[in-house]
Amino acid sequence: MNILILDTIHGGIILGDALRDMGHAVDLVDVYRGDLTCQGSIPGETAISKTYDLLIHPVHLDPANPILRSIACPSITHHEAVRWILHSQIQQNFLQCGFWIEVSGARGKTTTATALASIMQGSGILHSSRGIYRYPEEEYITRMSITPASLIPVKDLLKENEWCIAEISLGFTGLCDIAILTSHEDYQVAAGKLSARTLKHLSALSCKKVLVAPDVSFVHDSVINAGDVARVCGTTCMYSFNGIEGSYENLLLTLEGYRVPLQLATAAALILGYNPEGLQNFPSLPGRMKIEKIDGRMIIDNASTGACLKTTCDAISLLRNSHDENFQYTLIIGQEARAVCENFSDEEIIGVINKEHPNQVILVAGDDRMDTSTISDACKKQTIPITISHSIPEGMHIAKQMPSCPIVVSVKTWR
Repeated sequence: MNILILDTIHGGIILGDALRDMGHAVDLVDVYRGDLTCQGSIPGETAISKTYDLLIHPVHLDPANPILRSIACPSITHHEAVRWILHSQIQQNFLQCGFWIEVSGARGKTTTATALASIMQGSGILHSSRGIYRYPEEEYITRMSITPASLIPVKDLLKENEWCIAEISLGFTGLCDIAILTSHEDYQVAAGKLSARTLKHLSALSCKKVLVAPDVSFVHDSVINAGDVARVCGTTCMYSFNGIEGSYENLLLTLEGYRVPLQLATAAALILGYNPEGLQNFPSLPGRMKIEKIDGRMIIDNASTGACLKTTCDAISLLRNSHDENFQYTLIIGQEARAVCENFSDEEIIGVINKEHPNQVILVAGDDRMDTSTISDACKKQTIPITISHSIPEGMHIAKQMPSCPIVVSVKTWR
């Protein structure tokens, strides 16, 4: 077939290489930057003048893109293309895969995926925003984005009968044994014309089994709500499913940022036939409200792709529980350069400032979608000093100028 792939930034090059290996002729168009340096790249105007058998586009592309509107041929998403390619490769190589699990959602993906990987039986690969790791050794291999096309090189890392747990942005490929939807939060993509939540729900319809967080409503022939099989009370998680029942204790269950992912990991293990009691030893993760003490100063690290109003307030609450009523702290908040599709909005950042009243704000303004003047005005109204920085290390350097003052770092970043 003659195939046109739109978007070389988010995995289009990987898709193109895989499809050429399958014998197809492939053209690529960089619809975001107009870069022509990749093999097979052509200008959009040239693509419109040609005839194709299939068009492959990312789900987050503006539906009004002139190429989408002009080329009359069947089209599929990057997610669907990955499913086609992987299914073909697995059959061709006669690879017997273990469990294949995909994790998507606005927040909680990394914690859910890592928690589940920590109690999986046998060996396998975890692919998350923290990196690619081989289990049970937790050996770091490399790092790739969580765009769906990354699953193609991840699959090449698998050995016979090894499982794979993979985070995916904006939905599922449908190839998985279990699709885990971690949250109900929504945001707009595709030039503000499409709902991220709707895209995830639509892709989940093609999955064999769907596991959802307790607050997620989803209609599917084989859907399981984690709250129905794993109930949390304080620091205890009690579970019962398919003849496996028990409980475990973990202090992290008191934090929503861990409670829901641990419930999901518990439920997923039960679906796979594992006892999840090993989650009692699951620790906090870097960037997911991990507490550190450096030179006697407490630092709560919430800098990750999932940083938002809710997780920031949870991190500050965790800090308050460790200090006297009149303690002072510095809040490092914001977003590094276009780290993820869903930005840390000005409204949410101002909402944190108005609710939590930090003693000093350091705004990491590495994203051009951020209105620093509006956020600065909100701080000034409450007489809160604010400093602008362009990275987390720069913000940390500024914050450490205040002797012994605790620091909460809640920056949306690729981590």
